[in-house]
Amino acid sequence: MIHTFRDNWGRKWSHLVAIDAVYFRDRSAQYNMKYVKRDLIKAFAGFHTQGQTSDHAFPIATGNWGCGVFNGDKQLKAIIQLIAASEAVRPLIYAAYGDMNVIESFYKVYDYLIGQRAKVRDLYRYLDLYCNGHRRCSLFDFILRTPVSTLDS
Repeated sequence: MIHTFRDNWGRKWSHLVAIDAVYFRDRSAQYNMKYVKRDLIKAFAGFHTQGQTSDHAFPIATGNWGCGVFNGDKQLKAIIQLIAASEAVRPLIYAAYGDMNVIESFYKVYDYLIGQRAKVRDLYRYLDLYCNGHRRCSLFDFILRTPVSTLDS
């Protein structure tokens, strides 16, 4: 259960975190695992709260971080944020305003991953496989076409 804490005026407690993103002049560079690992570490550092139990953790409201003018792949960044939020034991609210296709696709993948009983290590393996040569389709399509049980084979 997620508790909603409020201050003396009834406002929800919140934290604002800004995480810088890399500008990719060459969009294909973002699929280098060096950049993926960098983003995972940065997102985890921004999402992690010390000394707070998961029952008291604020949800993370996020969206297309590092996309737009930074040329990031929306699907790649969404999975990176999902991994980081999961490791930080924080609920994730994905809200890409005005981009319902990305939101609907993200939640379709999320439901699939839940049904597959995917772990964080499985999500990382999806990224590793995708970034190292399986980019013939979108990342979300790759995940939906690749059962978790086949990731280690």
